[in-house]
Amino acid sequence: MFITFEGIEGSGKSTQIKMLEKALHAKGHEVIVLREPGGTILGEKVREAFLEKTIEKISVETETFLLYASRKHLDQNLLKPSLASKKFVICDRYYDATEAYQCYGKGLSHDFFKSLNKVCNLSIPEITFYIDITSEISKERISNRERDRMEAEEIEFFNKVREGYLKIAEENRERIYKINGIDTIENIHKKILELVGEKIGSSLG
Repeated sequence: MFITFEGIEGSGKSTQIKMLEKALHAKGHEVIVLREPGGTILGEKVREAFLEKTIEKISVETETFLLYASRKHLDQNLLKPSLASKKFVICDRYYDATEAYQCYGKGLSHDFFKSLNKVCNLSIPEITFYIDITSEISKERISNRERDRMEAEEIEFFNKVREGYLKIAEENRERIYKINGIDTIENIHKKILELVGEKIGSSLG
């Protein structure tokens, strides 16, 4: 099963991914955890280049090509083989992030975005958890850490990204589950376990 987590910075994705991984392992499932961009040797190099602060101007098209180079490579080398062997694959961000950040946040053409997905023939998540928090909460939660190039964007940008995520979630309600990110960590985890358990027909509690 392919599960993705989405949300703006500080939403708690990493914490919930670790908790879900532990719960699945406890039930005897094989689990692989990936992140985007990254996850492969090539992907991690792309991630470093993508997030590094620079004085050079980076167009939204350049950002997108970097993301899809990493994404296609990840899908070919890890995602498809892992899913074929019946493993659970949990990914921190996937193509919904590109639509939210690059399309809604920076004005990339939605048609161009969709054409890349089609040409790359990417694996499709069965469940996506979108953990929703406001841009103000996001900025507060990441205030004590060194920010990368994307995290350093202005709050107006993250308002657009959040609005994009909300639209994407509304348009894909059969796949995307919106979760209140200001709820307690344990309550969020419990909800995620319930939804995954329903999907696989087995309790994870």
